[in-house]
Amino acid sequence: MTDDKLNNYMYEFIEKICNEVGPRESGTEQEILAGNIIEEELTKICDEAHQEEYISSPHAFLGGIRYSSFLVLVSILLYWLSLLIDLRILLIDNLYSLIFMTIAFILIITSVSYFILEVMKYHESFDFLFPKRKSKNIVGVIKPSRNIKNSVIFSAHHDSAFEFNTFYYLKRFGQIIINVGYLGVGIIFIVIILKLILQLLSIDFIILFLSFGFFFLVFIPIILVYMFFHSYHPVLGAFDNLSGVAVVLGIGKFLSQNEDNPEIFPKNTQVYLISFAGEEAGLRGAKRYTNTHFHELKEEGTVVVNMDSIGKKGIVIIHDREPGIGAKHDPKIYQPLFEIAKKINPNAKISPLPFGATDGGAFSKKGIPTASIGGLNLKDELPPYYHTRLDIPENVEKEALGQFLKICLEYLKYLDTQ
Repeated sequence: MTDDKLNNYMYEFIEKICNEVGPRESGTEQEILAGNIIEEELTKICDEAHQEEYISSPHAFLGGIRYSSFLVLVSILLYWLSLLIDLRILLIDNLYSLIFMTIAFILIITSVSYFILEVMKYHESFDFLFPKRKSKNIVGVIKPSRNIKNSVIFSAHHDSAFEFNTFYYLKRFGQIIINVGYLGVGIIFIVIILKLILQLLSIDFIILFLSFGFFFLVFIPIILVYMFFHSYHPVLGAFDNLSGVAVVLGIGKFLSQNEDNPEIFPKNTQVYLISFAGEEAGLRGAKRYTNTHFHELKEEGTVVVNMDSIGKKGIVIIHDREPGIGAKHDPKIYQPLFEIAKKINPNAKISPLPFGATDGGAFSKKGIPTASIGGLNLKDELPPYYHTRLDIPENVEKEALGQFLKICLEYLKYLDTQ
């Protein structure tokens, strides 16, 4: 199969899912329908293919942001009620000032805990508060021509994100507001704790806390932005991340076309082609897979190349770490990938992921050698189609898909010779 035919094959897959299935919110029928189509394709090009069902609470990841933001607003209101009592503007018993601050403390602790544990660190600490749904990871296996000596996973995800209103309407400024919001909530958290402690010690710093009170009022518009941070309308997700799934399928298609070619087909490396569900819900699918197959992954010496968000042929990013969730990828994986990528595209870069996470992070956190690659350079720009309604097939270049396919195939050849 020629390069053009493979590129067309991958691009047409993206168009098919967008046209026949549409947006694919995690844990919905649309996500499952997309998985069925992927499984059908993997069945044609792999030795075996199957689905692995799991249960999660996908809305827990982002669905609590507006509720958590509301708790911050209520905390500010209670803080001001306490201030008005301290200033003797509100003429009620001083005990109420302490009661209001205690409630504000409980609410802000809850809000900050949610933001840190669920949104920033991708833990599932608040999942019990949200409804459970079924999702399915899709797995294809290509066996080598000789004995299995090692295994590699090429992965991506087929669910799509809710639209981020802040990114669509406010562009890069929306990204700045998110960071300012984290800082502001942190300050509110500290000041409320400090005021409560000093009240318990009967120490007054009314002027200081009045100053902070005015700061909190200025901060309210940012909290309101957070309350409408995302819609509940998922985007098409052609770029993020049908593009990655297309390359995963492209790998299988190429290998199936060259099964009898000993120069191309792997001799000792078993290839897993996986499309995860639930990435946009906090890596739920990838985390379930690593938990279920952990011992198998270790025993087979499995390495992982995860792909996420491939769009423009001029952008190739090899992520060495994902600081948001504390994931450090393995240099034994990303360095060879980077050297291969540089030969194919001199503009290739090694860079950390500035915020968020990829499915690759779920593997690295478990000690599975992993690298995550893609075409999303969030460090330098925020593409207008990232998590917005503009994420359509037209933003994915066929040449970019072909470029990442070559990188993966060259890496497979490298791995098979080790």
